[in-house]
Amino acid sequence: MSICRTCGVKLEDGARYCPNCGVELCETNVGDTPEIPQSLGKHAYVTEYSPSYKKWRLGAAHFLFMIPILIIAGFIGMVVTALLADPVVPVQPEVEMFYEGLTPVMSHNGTEKPLWGYINGSGEQAIEARFDQALDFGDNGLAAVCYAGRWGFIDKKGEFVIRPVYEDAQNFGEHDYAPVKANGSWGYIDELGALVINPQFDSAYTFAENGLALIEIGGKYGYINRKGIYVIEPQYDDAQSFGVDGYAAIYTYGKWGMIDKSGEYIFNPQFDALFPFTENGLALVEKEGAYGYIDLEGLYVIAPSFEHAYPFGKNGLALVRSNGKYGFINSSNTYAIEPVFDDALPFDDGSGLAAVCYAGRWGYVDYYGKYVIEPQFEQAGSFHSGLAAVKDGAGWLYIDRNGKEQFRPDAACVYATRFTEDGYAVLVFESEDGVCRFRVVNKKGQPIVGQDLPMISPRALAQLKLLD
Repeated sequence: MSICRTCGVKLEDGARYCPNCGVELCETNVGDTPEIPQSLGKHAYVTEYSPSYKKWRLGAAHFLFMIPILIIAGFIGMVVTALLADPVVPVQPEVEMFYEGLTPVMSHNGTEKPLWGYINGSGEQAIEARFDQALDFGDNGLAAVCYAGRWGFIDKKGEFVIRPVYEDAQNFGEHDYAPVKANGSWGYIDELGALVINPQFDSAYTFAENGLALIEIGGKYGYINRKGIYVIEPQYDDAQSFGVDGYAAIYTYGKWGMIDKSGEYIFNPQFDALFPFTENGLALVEKEGAYGYIDLEGLYVIAPSFEHAYPFGKNGLALVRSNGKYGFINSSNTYAIEPVFDDALPFDDGSGLAAVCYAGRWGYVDYYGKYVIEPQFEQAGSFHSGLAAVKDGAGWLYIDRNGKEQFRPDAACVYATRFTEDGYAVLVFESEDGVCRFRVVNKKGQPIVGQDLPMISPRALAQLKLLD
């Protein structure tokens, strides 16, 4: 029986891939067992690197653990109502389906259970479906994948660059270290797979632009530098990664506040909810059930007086609800569009239109509150890439900004997402056994893959509001 030279596991006769590390077998990697690390210490020295930032932490290492829950019939109800969800959710301004030209998808590929692989923008299988789980590719051209229960990193050819020896992993940032889990704890590796901060944390996140990374240990959050040394001791009940402005939101004693990179408070914890600062220097906050806006010193520019609200958009308007009606205010707290709508979505910066609901029907208004598309739809989403998903009595369809129908999915479609920045949308179908199926289409409504898929990129689904 042969032995994989990469990880040392015994191989079955005729095996094409190693069942442990996933490497494609050939004459050069079948032979003697190499030495691999069996234990890791607690105090590894960390070298310098080029940092990147992640503006706001997503609350979990990745979304793939939700897959068994999502692919059941109960998911249908969630996706059908996704466009009408609570408006107090920061808008995702940009969504791409294909990072680095590829996106992970799940398919059966002739196997008993579905596995993950990668397709390109033409729907071609670029990397064979052979992984238990798979994340999107990062800017450095590597993607974290799970093979035979262990995580490693592959390149865009599908070849392992960093062997799958970890219990869990997150992707690299723009050009920094990647969090990995070994022996029950999280640490960091570099792009060569060298361990640079030994596993010691309960959770860990990518480094921010200021060179600090958010970590959690013993139920408390703090921040380390590139040498793995605590710059801000773990002391918060929850926290966010540092943003491009150099500040981080922290949660303690039941309230949110903000700190700088030295751990000094920009403003004390006092808010029930705190959202990212927008281009006009204001952040949406919640306090005692009301919503308002603060500046970087934590001072109210607009006192909490709204029942619900969105962050300010690039056009300088924010969607708010008062007395059960939605309207749009400017930073002077003056209504640019009076609150007369039963429901609404923020303006899309590309089209200059906002979806609004009046008397049970959805239409679209411009910055002056004038109808560009009269209320006529049962549901409506924001415009992206020039198209919007709407629903009428016959089902879902896509319209242009003049209200003209561009294409209509099959009547069996139970939900249609917005288009991504690179020109793709996701259609959701329910199969006879009550399981969701996903179809990726281009702007002509054409499927890019010949068959509907059990699951596609969780990152894309999350940003398209199919995962929360």
